[in-house]
Amino acid sequence: MNDIPSLYPLRPESQASAVPTPLFGGDDTFVQQLRLAAQAHRAGRLEEAITSYLKLLAVRPYHAELHNNLGVALRLAGKLEASVSHHRLSLAADPDNPALHSNLGNALRAANRLDEAVKHHFHSITLNRDYGEGFFNLALCLRDLGRIDEAVGCLGRALALNPDNRRARVELALALLMRGELAQGFAAYEARKRLPETPAPDFRQPAWDGAPIGGKRILLYPEQGLGDVLLFVRFARELKRRGATVIVLCQALLKDLLGTVDFIDHVVAEGEPLPDFDLHASMVSLPHLCRADFDAPALQAPYLKAPVDSRIKLGRIEKAKLSVGIYWAGMPGRPQDRQRSVPFGRFMEFSGDPELLLFSLQGGVHQKDIQTFGAGGLVHDVGRGIFDFAEAATALSQLDLLISIDAPIAHLAAAMGIQTWVLSPSTVDWRWQLGGTRAPWYPSARLFRQPRPGDWDAVFADVRRELEQLKRRS
Repeated sequence: MNDIPSLYPLRPESQASAVPTPLFGGDDTFVQQLRLAAQAHRAGRLEEAITSYLKLLAVRPYHAELHNNLGVALRLAGKLEASVSHHRLSLAADPDNPALHSNLGNALRAANRLDEAVKHHFHSITLNRDYGEGFFNLALCLRDLGRIDEAVGCLGRALALNPDNRRARVELALALLMRGELAQGFAAYEARKRLPETPAPDFRQPAWDGAPIGGKRILLYPEQGLGDVLLFVRFARELKRRGATVIVLCQALLKDLLGTVDFIDHVVAEGEPLPDFDLHASMVSLPHLCRADFDAPALQAPYLKAPVDSRIKLGRIEKAKLSVGIYWAGMPGRPQDRQRSVPFGRFMEFSGDPELLLFSLQGGVHQKDIQTFGAGGLVHDVGRGIFDFAEAATALSQLDLLISIDAPIAHLAAAMGIQTWVLSPSTVDWRWQLGGTRAPWYPSARLFRQPRPGDWDAVFADVRRELEQLKRRS
């Protein structure tokens, strides 16, 4: 994106507003200090950069580039409203700069103020019709709003202006996946391997290219998070059908769970010695490499199960018609998880109903929400006793329903064939596609989507109605 800190030439009006100070001396010293702050920023030392920018702000309170860089750093640090304000001050000093409009749009998008963000991104490309980064940033906002066709058009324009924009190629692939064009989207998504943040596998053996694999030993490795392993490990079944010996490298939390899968020959946790193998592949690449038929019944059948032995036992109560698991919060500090997470108080709306027995599968710091709300007698805290996904699977197997945000636990439940209701923000993750109540992967999953950013009221109204119908059928 366009918001990497950079030093464009100082404008006369910015220089005229400077307040002389012996701290930094003349313009040359100021530029040097700003350059050092930007270097810390690029290196990811955000607190150091922010501190330096704030000191410089005392010298040049109306400096457009300084406000811009500070706004970017604050956004990356999660201080979104301050970021938006600094970008507005940057624009006030340089109102016809398309890059500054686009950066304000980026900050507004991070703050989930998408309609405002789109206006500034549109303004950026109005000021410069050849501004490729502006088209790219606009596309991301349009995609968040569900305007996929427009987003695809903007990404095409961004690529026409800059054919080497690898990130635009990846975002275009994600837009195609959201639109349901799975074969084309997964093929295009291979471009992600050229991004610096995509880990390159450190194996001496060659990568599998989709060629016949009978008699070969293939190592499947996790490229992204836990949810992607749970989603894409299903394709190992196809490799086994083609005659391969399937070895899965996974996060330690998944090892015991995947050890129960009948089409996996060997499971290795990260950090453990690897057995011999001939080829390797990222699990995220399997849909493309296998040339998957996404409508095939075998791809939609449950493929994960709970281990036979487990110490997790959920109780029952005589009047309860449904045992319902709940999961409400992602990891603190991650912007996407802030949007996905739901305040625990919303789940309290299901308590006080004798026909519902509520079990929390929540992990991490948000487990304390139960006690904070005084809900210890209303929600049974199973999450404190779950230490890996095999135990989570055992708990899930004893439930009638899981109601969860977009989190790995939802992928696990749906992969087990358990009735799963996924609460989705308006900015949908590509894995759940755009629109509708169903995902292509999981017949037992149902999506409850926000109709507009932040509107959990409509989501929970729909969930309550469906719960009443489910109780009547039970």
